[in-house]
Amino acid sequence: RTLPAFPVEGRDLNPLLQDPGLIFHPPLLYMGYVGFSVAFAFAIAALLSGRLDSAFTRFARPWTLAAWVFLTLGIVLGSAWAYYELGWGGWWFWDPVENASFMPWLAGTALLHSLAVTEQRAGFKAWTLLLSICAFSLCLLGTFLVRSGVLVSVHAFASDP
Repeated sequence: RTLPAFPVEGRDLNPLLQDPGLIFHPPLLYMGYVGFSVAFAFAIAALLSGRLDSAFTRFARPWTLAAWVFLTLGIVLGSAWAYYELGWGGWWFWDPVENASFMPWLAGTALLHSLAVTEQRAGFKAWTLLLSICAFSLCLLGTFLVRSGVLVSVHAFASDP
């Protein structure tokens, strides 16, 4: 069903957000967060079963790698867009929203290295479990802080009346 008249306000997306790269930026970040949730689930399963062996790392490593790749692509796309569209003067602004995606990325990078050591040499088992839990926890914390309005950010493109 169509409206009888075109609305005067709210007809279009913010012009700054009308970019092909932004079609992929948020979903890539989200897929990275979801991938870390699977690694988190494997870590909790290993803790509950008491079996901290290389089987845990064999299952968690591909998911962690995929999550890390998706998160990397999402961050790079967002940085490139901000550089050429907004003219912030650089690729990275240290905005709270950027940091909210960067912290899980750092934990995921450490987790990938720790998973390799755990799988090949059976070392860093506790560290690997801790990083699996931290990577996903940072995803949750970052999402909460960003979406709740606790942090003030240049990523606020909508205003509440």
